[in-house]
Amino acid sequence: MRVAILGTGLIGASIGLGLRERVKGVYVVGYDRSRQALDAARKRKAVDEVVWSAAEAVREADVVVLAVPVLAIKPLLEEIKDAVRPDAVITDTGSSKAEIMRWAREILPGHAGVVAGHPMAGKTEFGPDAAEETLFEGARWVIVPAVEASSEAITIITNIAKTLGATPMVMDAEEHDAYVAAISHLPMMAAMALFSMGRASEAWPELSLLAAGGFRDMTRLAGTDPDMAYDIAMTNKENIAHWIDRYVVALQELRRRLVDVEGEDEFYRLLAATNLDHAEYKYGKVGREEKPVGESQSAAGLSDYLAGAWIRDKFNEVMQASEDRLRQMDEEERMRRRI
Repeated sequence: MRVAILGTGLIGASIGLGLRERVKGVYVVGYDRSRQALDAARKRKAVDEVVWSAAEAVREADVVVLAVPVLAIKPLLEEIKDAVRPDAVITDTGSSKAEIMRWAREILPGHAGVVAGHPMAGKTEFGPDAAEETLFEGARWVIVPAVEASSEAITIITNIAKTLGATPMVMDAEEHDAYVAAISHLPMMAAMALFSMGRASEAWPELSLLAAGGFRDMTRLAGTDPDMAYDIAMTNKENIAHWIDRYVVALQELRRRLVDVEGEDEFYRLLAATNLDHAEYKYGKVGREEKPVGESQSAAGLSDYLAGAWIRDKFNEVMQASEDRLRQMDEEERMRRRI
């Protein structure tokens, strides 16, 4: 199998490393506008061969991977449209999908090999020097087939995702863009806002010295490649704006509860409930899990089925702590009234 990777940055080079390590007989051709990125990818052995034009890279390719920032995909499709084989499978790694699918329909009408993709993996570091063969291990790999896509083309991209250690997940483009705006694009925007707020403060010299794990973790995505961040924002702006609005409402509600001196017990309940919800998410209670039809379960058994005994124990622990805390708060209030 001959694979052309157009864009040998973090994602493209990681795909090349993974395929060359795990697929017998694969031959990877790399192309990038940056000679430095190409040279680095070749030194890392992410590609077998480098070429100096996109058209040359795809001419004999069985699979074409567009691993470039989203806004670079349209001109790249224009560049390869007359060189790509009619039976070649074409995929991408972009973080938004609706615009990419529209461009593909316009530039490659009726092509049966268009199967867009989005590996839900990455790092704040970018470039081929940061590439890892194992980057996609355990990640979701969203697959968005064009209407005309053949079952063979879908199978090829699905198998590539599995080979690289990812779990394929088929979606349509609009569904994908709405969801990733919430769980990927909004966190990036929130990180940028939090970092910018701190950086703009007159107290930044002191804040930066005190900042530790919490601030670093929360602002990590502020270090996203600006080209990538810009392209994500410009091609998914309505969905991102929607989730920013919801985030602002959530922050305002949190603030309201925080300053409500009459509702301190309810604020503690909110903290406890959020802690439990996060534990369930962290330990695997995610995604469309349903009880088998006809199977009855006790309350404890259903808890075990949905999230495991650990979650049940965590629930009991948090609820007991919450009740103890509320009883303590009530007792303190009664003591104050006596005084």
